[in-house]
Amino acid sequence: MHTPPTPVTSRGEQAKNTLINAAIAQFGEYGLHATTRDIAALAGQNIAAITYYFGSKEELYMASAQWIADFIEQNFLSHVQSAEAILSRPLLDKAEIRELIHTACGHMIDLLTADETLNLSKFISREQLSPTPAYQLIHDQVIAPMHTYLTSLIGRYTGRDPLDTETILHTHALLGQVLAFRLGRETILLRTGWTTFDKAGRQQISDVVLSHIDFILQGLSVERGKARDEK
Repeated sequence: MHTPPTPVTSRGEQAKNTLINAAIAQFGEYGLHATTRDIAALAGQNIAAITYYFGSKEELYMASAQWIADFIEQNFLSHVQSAEAILSRPLLDKAEIRELIHTACGHMIDLLTADETLNLSKFISREQLSPTPAYQLIHDQVIAPMHTYLTSLIGRYTGRDPLDTETILHTHALLGQVLAFRLGRETILLRTGWTTFDKAGRQQISDVVLSHIDFILQGLSVERGKARDEK
């Protein structure tokens, strides 16, 4: 007798994931003012399922934050591992550092121009402007480590101290090149006449942003070189 394949996730796990996806959409739009009734309805679940699987709306909010942190971590794991390998070496390979910065930022552009991640971005944007303990979870698990790795890579490339506040600010400004296309999404769609970020549009965005990143890296390197010469 043929045995049917075991599903990847149980029915309970599927229900939880459906609720979390609906919760991220509702929390991204309305914050903690979102109602469990609306979340359950969007998920196609009974409202009692939220209590059963998560306990309360606040716990569902934290579970949503954890899901987002895990999603980001999984998407950038290979980039983090590459950064760790590069930074552990005593000899500097600027071409390799530049390539990794390009690859990581290119992947971020793909994620932040995808309609599928819009609700995730809304959730994080709310937390950036009005932080709750959920932001601290996301920050500690993924944002701080990734920001630190990128700052270290930029520091190694440009000869700057990665622990210096100015280097951290330069790193954040570089990331702003990418984030502008998510946070300023509607502006760029209206200015370009695009209806969405299709493959060709994403490629144009990537080409522009990566060229700007090169300008920043080269400029910071030259500035650092001049500072050394003046000493």
